[in-house]
Amino acid sequence: MSASISGIFPALTTPFEKGDLSESQLKSNIERFEKIRLSGYLVLGSTGESVLMNDGERLKAIETVRASASEGKTIIAGTGMQSTRGTIEFTNLAAGVGADYALVITPYYFKKQMTAQTLENYYCEVAEKSRIPILMYNVPKFTGLDLPIKAIISLTDHPNIAGLKDSSGNIALLTELKKSCPTDFVILQGAGSVLFSSLMLGAQGGILALSNFAPAETVEIFQMVNAGDLERAREIQMRLITLNEKIVNTFGVPGIKCALDLVGFFGGDPRPPLQAVDAEIKGTIEHLIEDAGLRGRPGPRPTGRFKASKDEA
Repeated sequence: MSASISGIFPALTTPFEKGDLSESQLKSNIERFEKIRLSGYLVLGSTGESVLMNDGERLKAIETVRASASEGKTIIAGTGMQSTRGTIEFTNLAAGVGADYALVITPYYFKKQMTAQTLENYYCEVAEKSRIPILMYNVPKFTGLDLPIKAIISLTDHPNIAGLKDSSGNIALLTELKKSCPTDFVILQGAGSVLFSSLMLGAQGGILALSNFAPAETVEIFQMVNAGDLERAREIQMRLITLNEKIVNTFGVPGIKCALDLVGFFGGDPRPPLQAVDAEIKGTIEHLIEDAGLRGRPGPRPTGRFKASKDEA
């Protein structure tokens, strides 16, 4: 088993200006994130619009984040392609520009043929030929299929498979995995609405779209659970659920980028065919952000506490 990882990782957005990757804005965002006790960053996840980028842009994004992040931060890169060969090739290219781990999504185009055995063979071959440890990535809302628990469990002892990012939001799956997998098999939650519950059940952290615009809050949930202040952690989680459900799950990447702009990072427009949110949705997001006390505050709170909402003021 590869070295364990834990903590909170934003599933970074990719900044575009005039339709092109903006290395300067990506660097600026990382510099702001560096004010917060994050464990590292995911580049080229679903939130990063990686499927809308070419390989040159993808590698430049990894390279920029690696160069901008402080020493000791873990860089995870989304490297999964539809073919086994393509995934292996891009994973090793990502390793060459600074990725520490590869996040490998389940191939999904020929989903009827993606049996447990097929997926087990896929991950095993990728892991065997990858220069860096891999994390399996289960995200059925985008792929239309679940990574079968049988395949996950069968791969937990592979020396180059570090763990799993599960974005299904299925707490029952996480519970079963914690019962069946070795204790050093890493499970990172990908659904921001169930971060607290997942940590309580033994998840080692989260790779979250929510952490783009609420990085200090998600880090505080992680810290409070580890410190045993469960009431405080639960309180913060409850305040973030609506933000996650509305902004991440309903408005998607365009909503997340809008939220980033509102809290002081650079979000900008998504890459077509995705479209920026309209004025009505922007107003909704602005209201959600203001109620949560997040607007204009990209760095950590001076008090380390979550600002009271309007209802509590």
